[in-house]
Amino acid sequence: MNYGDNDPGLMSANLQYLTDYKLTDMENIMEVRTERIFPINSSTYKHIFRLDTAGFLDKSSLITFKCRSNDGAKTLRANCFNGVLGAIKRVQLHFGDFEIQNLSECGRWATLNHLYKVKPDVQNKKLSHYLGNQLQYQVASSGTAVSASAGAAPTGSIYPDNARSGINYGAFNTGVGAAINSQEITTNKDNNHLHAIPLGMLLPALEQRDIPLFLFTDYKVFLEIEFEADSSLWVNDVAAPANNYAGGGRLAAAAGDVLFDDVELVVDYLIFPSKVQEDYKAKTAGEGGLTLDFMNVFNIEKTLNAGTANVNQSQDFRLNVLDQEVHYIQFLKQLPDIPEDRVLLGQRSDACSINTIQYNINGVDLYPTPQHSPLQHYNQLSYVLGNDLQVIKPLYCSDVNTEYSLLSPPEANLLGKYNVLALDLSNGNPSIQGGGRTIGNYPLIVKYVRRPHGAIASNIANTPTCANSDAGALNINFLVAATRLVNVRSMPGGGMSIVVSNL
Repeated sequence: MNYGDNDPGLMSANLQYLTDYKLTDMENIMEVRTERIFPINSSTYKHIFRLDTAGFLDKSSLITFKCRSNDGAKTLRANCFNGVLGAIKRVQLHFGDFEIQNLSECGRWATLNHLYKVKPDVQNKKLSHYLGNQLQYQVASSGTAVSASAGAAPTGSIYPDNARSGINYGAFNTGVGAAINSQEITTNKDNNHLHAIPLGMLLPALEQRDIPLFLFTDYKVFLEIEFEADSSLWVNDVAAPANNYAGGGRLAAAAGDVLFDDVELVVDYLIFPSKVQEDYKAKTAGEGGLTLDFMNVFNIEKTLNAGTANVNQSQDFRLNVLDQEVHYIQFLKQLPDIPEDRVLLGQRSDACSINTIQYNINGVDLYPTPQHSPLQHYNQLSYVLGNDLQVIKPLYCSDVNTEYSLLSPPEANLLGKYNVLALDLSNGNPSIQGGGRTIGNYPLIVKYVRRPHGAIASNIANTPTCANSDAGALNINFLVAATRLVNVRSMPGGGMSIVVSNL
């Protein structure tokens, strides 16, 4: 058989191929164009930007800003739990007059679904550089005092680490020693930290896809960012009288204490080869046009009156999600403010030691019996997040066993401060449209029952209580994720027409 050993032409070609060391450029398949965009309209707390319809809007685009103190007599810092995420009150995205996204409580949604969905190393070593979160913990060892305690803390109890956290919270009973460790907000913006938040953390529509802005050249695309005016919800003030714990101080700033400067967008546009964009445009000319599906999260506010200790209190909450495809529900609740809220401030979701929950969907109860176990509640939240909630146990759990174990005493400001209930309605389909459950003409009903208790005294030295009362009135936020559809069609005379719907 002839393998070409005697073919000088073939041998020469192979030799030339093997010794060809010329450098050739790879075909350019994508270009990233980065632009700084300034607001076209601004007020004290609201800023509106117009986006270019050039390519795909990438989720790595950033909103950047500096915080500035409005009162030189105060010593301010963004809370250590979620940093400046608490400063974002609402984000809206509009294509012309069509509303694609309108999410209030945006910072609290982003905290749950992004910041505390990732591992602690990512929270503390990466995201903290952008957001300013810096909450560290320590476990009390035998016979040693922790700086957050007035004396020797119970062995094994978890406290904030005053030396490594962004704030020294001082002694729990007096507030003595409270101080800022890093990133103080001063009256001079030039001395303050520049913060940046990825738009992918603030816009649910960007979670699973980049937005093809080039399809909307006939419409003006606006992004509206609204900051939180009530600084007490997310900013700590360690100056007197806020640090007088004996007098009821809770290290909270006052409304209007923080203003915002140098608010800009740093936008990444992904520019793909023209063939990719032309394929998208060709689909808009087809029958039915091109339908883009986005995740739309909206906030529904409810209240629950104060209860009576050791007496069941039940309430049915009706959520108006008729004729929508729902993917999940997240249930955040807050008791009245108390001094022990000084770590999480208004970013918390308070726990109730004994509560059960049932959902009625399309007229049928979802569970055979209401769910009451903290483990059941935690698992449902894990299904929604696609991951375990990455917080320490006492932040989520405030059941009776956790309270009596003094895993984290109330004066540590951590016990039950981030307990979120949730319901996963996804069906396993990885897409957005068709991936949730359609709610018909029946309202979705949340059947909630709690059995609150009063304050529970402790006999352990330096630990006056095992648990605070959880019988107060509740302010409730239901964060509901549903499908939002944008249908894009080419018009015979040129141009594009869009229709926005939920189904």
